[in-house]
Amino acid sequence: MDGDRLTAAVERYILTPHENVVNRRDWPDSVAIKTNRGWYDAQPADWLIAREPWVDQAFRLVLDDAVEDAASRTFGLILQRDGGVLHVNDQATMRGLGGRLGDDLDPLAYAELLAEFYSGPDIDRPVVAAQAASAFTKAGWLVHSVDQILAEFPFLDPEVVSPPRVRQVAGRVEITFHSCHYHLDVKGEVDVLRWNVAGGPGQEVGWLREYVARDVSRP
Repeated sequence: MDGDRLTAAVERYILTPHENVVNRRDWPDSVAIKTNRGWYDAQPADWLIAREPWVDQAFRLVLDDAVEDAASRTFGLILQRDGGVLHVNDQATMRGLGGRLGDDLDPLAYAELLAEFYSGPDIDRPVVAAQAASAFTKAGWLVHSVDQILAEFPFLDPEVVSPPRVRQVAGRVEITFHSCHYHLDVKGEVDVLRWNVAGGPGQEVGWLREYVARDVSRP
């Protein structure tokens, strides 16, 4: 794990203008970066995109800013073998990444990133604040299968989710999938979204999402 390269990427892509790195702790399987805002806990992410041959390392970073009862902010950084960096929270970056669909990017790997980082209620900003209910949960889940998501949220209606579907249509890749976003209101609740994504080499990617269930809570 290259802590120096990761820290440089955090400084360039994630920190706010008045935020500075003041300390760092390196472990074999994680890096903790301290700024004047809080600690960023960075761990290798098990995303599908990490298996692509052009990806060197992929990291999920969770910010602990010591604010009680606040949602936990999640960031994604993908370090490429050619030295480039992809900041997953950045919408322009994600739309550019979608231009690799049908070339050297697994459609489900792309859907997985959208599901985790773009399933929250507010994705209108250029850089999305992906919020998780706590530092121990993800900001969003891709529904790989009905059984998989019911194991995570057994109180969901299985009729509102389905496995992803990928199609090739007129030189474009089309992905239809569902995602889940767990959040805290009075108690833990889940939103379910249905996505339609289309993109391809040299083409602008587009995505549409709609809620199929909102604020579903345990009985």
